[in-house]
Amino acid sequence: MLLVMLAQAPKTVELPAELAGLLKEVQTILSGPLAADDFGYWNAVATAREAYRAQTLHGFAGALTPLDSAGLEPVLRAFRAKVQAGLDRAVALNAGIPPTYIAYTVTEYTQLDATDAQGRSRVRPLAFEPHILPLFLEGPVHALKVAPDAVRARAIHARVRASDLFDRKLGMYKVNASLAQESQELGRCRAFTPGWLENESIWMHMAYKYLLELLRAGLYAEFFTDLRQGLTPFLDPAIYGRSPLENSSFIVSSAHPDESLHGAGFVARLSGATAEFLSMWTTIMAGPQPFVLQGNQLHLAFKPVLPGWLFREDGTITFKFLGQCEVTYHNPERHDTFAEDTAISRVVLHLPSGDKEIPGPVIPAPYAEQVRAGQIPAISVYFG
Repeated sequence: MLLVMLAQAPKTVELPAELAGLLKEVQTILSGPLAADDFGYWNAVATAREAYRAQTLHGFAGALTPLDSAGLEPVLRAFRAKVQAGLDRAVALNAGIPPTYIAYTVTEYTQLDATDAQGRSRVRPLAFEPHILPLFLEGPVHALKVAPDAVRARAIHARVRASDLFDRKLGMYKVNASLAQESQELGRCRAFTPGWLENESIWMHMAYKYLLELLRAGLYAEFFTDLRQGLTPFLDPAIYGRSPLENSSFIVSSAHPDESLHGAGFVARLSGATAEFLSMWTTIMAGPQPFVLQGNQLHLAFKPVLPGWLFREDGTITFKFLGQCEVTYHNPERHDTFAEDTAISRVVLHLPSGDKEIPGPVIPAPYAEQVRAGQIPAISVYFG
């Protein structure tokens, strides 16, 4: 994102002098001999970062340093390459699934003469040994978010589905794999009974995040397969234990020792899953970016991601766009709208003054602006 914004930036950008100094120092470290020494690089950059934090503890002094925008691009690319190399190593250590957490044990150190405020001896670490913690769903969620294409996103998804994150009994995704072999030092998630609350449950906010990233990655078949098992409206109320119109903070997974609780939802609330659901809903019904600028004119193009089975028997489905415009899709053959051979053939705007038919999928100006302004009460969109 910074590289994208940098392309639109003026020739010179100004940064606080302290930040510009840190940037220059890290760039120097990365381009020097320490770049090939993982421990040496970490130590040098960590030292620079701590010095920067101490320098800016009470804010910036106020001085600005001008930097050439063109000169920043190779720096940012070098930073990105360094981070990507670390990510690739982490994935390789974890059987192809992006880990969320890694713990490090100091294996070599030297003792210093200094002590801390509590009188404890201080040491300088010389080497670490990594320990990949059990799988947490958050790592794959972020990996899907930045996957460069659908092929690599699909590979991540296949590994996640084959892992212990996937609850095969419920067809849902757990917030983490088993923590039974981990120390209590891991934190409060380790203290809960497996399958309950923050330990190995179906944590709805994170599970919905995963579904959303499947959708955004273009894995539509996989998304709708999981949707019918993992989205609250499709759950069996007798198992869920409440109305499927009501969300939960978490669902008890099959890791819980009491089988009678498997699939039951607890702590009804407007959780973070609500935001993820709305993002899924708008993408499914209208597309990821319905409004676009062509030149200086606003255009509207619906690109719904709807499976054929979601349409009524008469081939229609209706939703409210922008909370005020009733949009009806007409798909008499009930094809998947994301199929390559399925396209919008025409659009009919139901204006107060009468109907206006537009061939093709794009609603041009000035009608797109009128839709956004709430001046067009209804639209009919025809496939095939």
